Amino acid sequence: MSAIAKSTSPIAPAATESRDWMKAPTPELQSGSEDESDVLDAKAKERRHRKQVKREEKQHREEVERQARKEAEARARKEAEWKAREEAEQKAREEAERQVREEAERQVREQAEKDRAEVQRRAAEVAAKQRAMAQEVSKKRAREEPEAGPSGDRSDDVR
Repeated sequence: MSAIAKSTSPIAPAATESRDWMKAPTPELQSGSEDESDVLDAKAKERRHRKQVKREEKQHREEVERQARKEAEARARKEAEWKAREEAEQKAREEAERQVREEAERQVREQAEKDRAEVQRRAAEVAAKQRAMAQEVSKKRAREEPEAGPSGDRSDDVR
């Protein structure tokens, strides 16, 4: 079967159809001017309602974003406070440890100084005792020597 040939010429409008498309009746306007204003009012109300809904959605989004920012700021502030408190506590611990260490070092130095002074005092006492003993020994020898000295001299004189 062969296909039906299409013609490129426009088809003539039917006799009952209107030749001017502008004059063609639209369903909204067919019922009269009263219906026309009702339709326009309904469309305007619908536009206003959509705008109001969009405005409310935008306000809701903004409120949610504002609340989220507030919460994030509060979290950041608390975290900063916590971090600052932790740093302060760490510095306080380090300072306390440093003070304890310095006190221990000072006590060790003082004890070492006391020990050195005690050793020097004892050494001085020992040296004093040794000198006293040496003097005593030399006095004793000096007392003993004159007695031995004259007897030895007499033996030399006798010859």
